[in-house]
Amino acid sequence: MVLLTTLTINSWFTLTEEQQRVMKQIDNRGSDISRFLAKSLSYSVVGYDYHTIDLLLKEITQSEEVDYAKVDDNKGKILSQSGTRVNNSKQMQLYSEKIILDNEVLGALTLGLNTSIAHDYISEQRNKLLRREIFITLVILVGEFFALSFLIIKPVTLISESLTTNAEDDTAKEINLKTNDEFGHLAQQFNNLNKKLNMANLELQHRVDFADRQLRDNVKKLKKQKAELTQVNERFLKLSVTDSLTNLYNRRYFEEQLTSEVKLTERHDDTVSIILLDIDHFKNVNDSYGHLQGDQVLKHIAETINNRMRRTDIVCRIGGEEFVVICKRTDKDTALELAENLRNTVEYLVTPIKEYKVSVTISIGIVTLTGENYHTHADNLYRFADLALYYSKEHGRNKVTHYDDIAISEHQHVS
Repeated sequence: MVLLTTLTINSWFTLTEEQQRVMKQIDNRGSDISRFLAKSLSYSVVGYDYHTIDLLLKEITQSEEVDYAKVDDNKGKILSQSGTRVNNSKQMQLYSEKIILDNEVLGALTLGLNTSIAHDYISEQRNKLLRREIFITLVILVGEFFALSFLIIKPVTLISESLTTNAEDDTAKEINLKTNDEFGHLAQQFNNLNKKLNMANLELQHRVDFADRQLRDNVKKLKKQKAELTQVNERFLKLSVTDSLTNLYNRRYFEEQLTSEVKLTERHDDTVSIILLDIDHFKNVNDSYGHLQGDQVLKHIAETINNRMRRTDIVCRIGGEEFVVICKRTDKDTALELAENLRNTVEYLVTPIKEYKVSVTISIGIVTLTGENYHTHADNLYRFADLALYYSKEHGRNKVTHYDDIAISEHQHVS
């Protein structure tokens, strides 16, 4: 009895450890999925892209692992949710992950992981433990009978030989003992139980193999979904900073990069120039040829600007027929040379529209930020460039003007 009790306690502790290990794996899996999905949702949340959030939540809740997903903003308002939240804690385990972008908390993701498969697995292990206990109990009883009398040595030996496990399939052999005594009845009962145990073991093995295949399939699906989500995020990021007509960077990206360049200028006492340009009389093109043809002219001009500028320059379309170029580490003279070459190229550029050949000119305004004028120019770069552009427009168009030249001219006029 002491030995049986010890084995039972040991088996129970083994089952408890297995249960803890399985639940820990589930917890780690839920945490990993929550962190990955929260990171994937950050750009959609900051852009209030509810459609993409809904699609992502529906996609993740269609898997066998996740039954429920919800996204809240930083005020606790539900932006989207998918799946069904089960109140029974044994069937679902909830995980919460903050949605963060650039160290700013945008909201929270709540994920409900299906734990029913894990509980079924633990239940199967418990049943397997019970069968093992029955088997061990029978072995102990047979041993006690062997010790009681010399007369039962032979049947006990036969039973013992029959209990030898087959090394190939880990199953016990049938006891070939057909007598009308207690050993015969015991052998018959054991054979019946052994058949049931072998059938149960075979069924359990089939279930384990099936679960293993499902797990591998799920891992492959998750890897594929991760790759697809990465591609979607990259496309969303590109769309968020790209002008759809010209494929140049948009105003949002320009403002972000301008802020960054201003900070670098202050930190490293560097130089940066802004070239702001506008197509002259572009309204006449739209009125004469139509907006679709006007778009063709815009795309041709945009492609020309992008090809003529240096690889380190950042070319953006900030609205309508207005473009801007951030020229890193570029002084006044270099910026003027770049702008004049660009103005001259556009002046002789021809865009074929049907049977017509359309030519336009551009007016350009430039401002240069240096360590010397940082305190007066840093917060007014775009405004100063716009003033220089306005000066070019007012003085004949098809012209390049640097803001410093306007300032000098006005100072001389006042003197």
